[in-house]
Amino acid sequence: MARRKSLRGMGRVRRLFRRLPAAVAGEIVVELHVTGREILAAAKARTPRATGALLDGESQRVRPKLLRLQVGLLGTPKGRSKLFYGRIQDLGRKAQVVLVERRRRVKRTLSNGLELSLLRVGANGRKRSEDIVSTYRMKVRAMPGKRFITGRFPDLRGKLNRNLRGIFSRALAATAAGGGDA
Repeated sequence: MARRKSLRGMGRVRRLFRRLPAAVAGEIVVELHVTGREILAAAKARTPRATGALLDGESQRVRPKLLRLQVGLLGTPKGRSKLFYGRIQDLGRKAQVVLVERRRRVKRTLSNGLELSLLRVGANGRKRSEDIVSTYRMKVRAMPGKRFITGRFPDLRGKLNRNLRGIFSRALAATAAGGGDA
């Protein structure tokens, strides 16, 4: 959910990770899984609970080949679209004036006698412009971000760094001692 920053030297780090012995990479993946569950629990504890849908939408994923941990509103684009407001809740929004279009609805009767009120849609999937009844401006207030996903988790990050430092020091010591696979 947070924006990725381009860091200098990340290509070299990724190449280094690909050359790690399988045992060391396995240890790192296990540590990422453990810490990922803890970060997910901390994020869920901070999550606003208006309906509980955001809680269900949060998950964690570890990419073993990249040695990467992702925590947040993950999943398919369709699943994330239902929780679009999670990003607004997390990062906040600025005050603005938006243009709102009210549209008329058309009543349709199904074959079983059930009557629906629908918005007409064109062949391209967009709502028809001739159905616009009125247009008006609406003020949207600013909202500070709650940072339940993109916030800092210094204690958990520190724990992960300490554990990874231990894994790397053992791997380097084993490699220096002549043991091929740590």
